[in-house]
Amino acid sequence: MKNQEPHVSTAWINVASFDNPDEAIGLSHVLRDEGIDARVQDERTLQKSWFLTRPSRAGVHVCVPEPSFAFAQNYMEISPLVERFVRRAAHCPSCHSARVQFPQMTRKNILPTVVAQVLVLLRVMKHEYYCEACHYTWQPGEASPAALASPLPRPKHRPSV
Repeated sequence: MKNQEPHVSTAWINVASFDNPDEAIGLSHVLRDEGIDARVQDERTLQKSWFLTRPSRAGVHVCVPEPSFAFAQNYMEISPLVERFVRRAAHCPSCHSARVQFPQMTRKNILPTVVAQVLVLLRVMKHEYYCEACHYTWQPGEASPAALASPLPRPKHRPSV
């Protein structure tokens, strides 16, 4: 049996989504300075042309390689340098994660996207945000703009009495 290199994933995972590319670029620079490979993925053209969304929302993503994801998440939670950027990211109103997609349609397979687009055009379905962390979906305007602009403190669990 030959010595084989262990499989290393080449997938990139979204750590934060922004409306504005400047904040995404700033966050990616901070992550790179910490030694975390990060790239900015701009989906605003895809949102406008393929998903037919106007205006584009949460269309600029900061992504890190899958092996670095846990480290990047931990760093983003404790770093004051990151806080000013993450505060401006789109956030899930349920879990407050910045790992948000808009619209909720898959980017990996064309058939479900086409079906969803037809349903949106027929007004059977509306574009919604999708949280990659907790899988919650919500419509624009369902949460207040302030809730999406800044993370809220996580709900505290009360001890049962």
